[in-house]
Amino acid sequence: MSNQRHYSNVTQRGLTLIELMIALTIGLFLIGAVSALFVNTRKGFDYSNEVAQLQETGRFALEAISRDVRMAGYNGCGRTVTTANVVNNASTNPLLDFSTPIRGYEGGVDALPTALTAAGALSGTDAIILIGASNGDIVVQSHNPPAAQINTNTHSIKPGEILLITDCSKASIFQMTGPTNNNNNATNLVHNTGTGTPGNCTKFLGASCPSASSYTYKPGSMMLRLSSSAYFIGNSTLGNGTRSLYAMELEGTTTGTSIARELLVGVDDMQLVYGVDSDNDGTVNSFATANNVTNWSQVVSVKVSLLVRSTRTNLATGNQPYIYTTTAGSSAETAVTPSDGILRRVFTETIVARNRTL
Repeated sequence: MSNQRHYSNVTQRGLTLIELMIALTIGLFLIGAVSALFVNTRKGFDYSNEVAQLQETGRFALEAISRDVRMAGYNGCGRTVTTANVVNNASTNPLLDFSTPIRGYEGGVDALPTALTAAGALSGTDAIILIGASNGDIVVQSHNPPAAQINTNTHSIKPGEILLITDCSKASIFQMTGPTNNNNNATNLVHNTGTGTPGNCTKFLGASCPSASSYTYKPGSMMLRLSSSAYFIGNSTLGNGTRSLYAMELEGTTTGTSIARELLVGVDDMQLVYGVDSDNDGTVNSFATANNVTNWSQVVSVKVSLLVRSTRTNLATGNQPYIYTTTAGSSAETAVTPSDGILRRVFTETIVARNRTL
């Protein structure tokens, strides 16, 4: 009997329409789940990245301002040293007036200095000017007042820079006028009247303008660069409606004019409150806004509050904390809590002006 193979009449027919629709539904569900996971992960990453950027901006801004607050009034010695300022019009220029090393302006109440508004400072926002002297290792070897010349160790100071010289009995602020061939290994400098800007009212360093009185600094006296820094809020150069923290700095310039630079983008506002030592015992007795400070020599600390915002507008939900602001023509402060999806954080620090308490 021969072997006989049997074959089924049923053939392979593929997937039915129902099976295909089920498979597509499952696939779409999986794609949707993966897409949702990706979107949520991306949002989480963006949120974390913006928070990190906010933290970095806030910390850096406070560190920059804190450094200058602590150095305000520094003259290489102590606060009891008498300082003569022979730079022209220094007493009327808040960026050069060393007699007031801390000076603030209350937004919406005080008029900002012309130099700050010209640099883009926004009216209605707080601003502060801090003046001190930078640390240095330039030592006076001899001083010849009639020739208006000071011999020093090797230095890199350029003509036009604003300097402070002190022997801890007296200090003087002047603009270096020469020599014109000064280079990176110079050993002398001239403090004549000159014809520069702003220039010196006298070549003698014994008394502030408009008086003229000779004073000889002994060997061993210190020479320091004058550091003048103004902080204010201005529109960002990005041109997208955001604001920035600006710094206007004098140190190192050779024209006697402070130069403004955009320090940090995304700083919407700055609010300043000043600690006042009314009984001169080195401790704060009260806090006041700039328009309520009656004697700036009694200010020994500054409370800085910065409002920093995210660059993205779809991160925050609900009302975000906003800094207290003042309205034009009024010293009353009101809280604004916008709900525009922008992530905001307020960074606050109280800094002691150590050179105002020692």
